Amino acid sequence: MNFLQKLLFRKKNNKPKAEITIYYRKLCQDCDKVKDYLDQHKIAYNYIDCEEDENSLPFPIIATPALVKGNELLAYGVDIIRYLK
Repeated sequence: MNFLQKLLFRKKNNKPKAEITIYYRKLCQDCDKVKDYLDQHKIAYNYIDCEEDENSLPFPIIATPALVKGNELLAYGVDIIRYLK
């Protein structure tokens, strides 16, 4: 099997599991900045639109983006980048 075939047929279980979740809203500039930072630094994350996704948190989010790990709120806004550094 060549390299391309291995990539195409790779099992989903081999993908690293994201431990953090970013809750965002559409048209949010800070959300875009945080997402770009995570992508550039190859940090695995889940990205959930809090306006559309039915999987709501057990606590309210007052600003986006919001960084959550498990059921713990870690940071809001571009402060997420400082938190992750």
